[in-house]
Amino acid sequence: MIANRTRTAAAALLAAALWAAPALAQQVAPSDAVKLALQAAPGAEALGVKLDGDHYVVRLKQDGAVIQVLVDATTGAVSQ
Repeated sequence: MIANRTRTAAAALLAAALWAAPALAQQVAPSDAVKLALQAAPGAEALGVKLDGDHYVVRLKQDGAVIQVLVDATTGAVSQ
């Protein structure tokens, strides 16, 4: 009976750790994501940033148009 409880508790802890792992992998702060996006889009103005899965979506206004730049939340790699 005690062994079953121990296994159940261990399984619950493992599941919680695996579920939280992606959040722990995040290394780039939202403000840094905005800075990286602005470097990739000269002359742009930041409108907002949100975390979407494993990347940030940074909305910028550039030359009168609204664009979105993706920034990897772990590595800081920028893509448009």
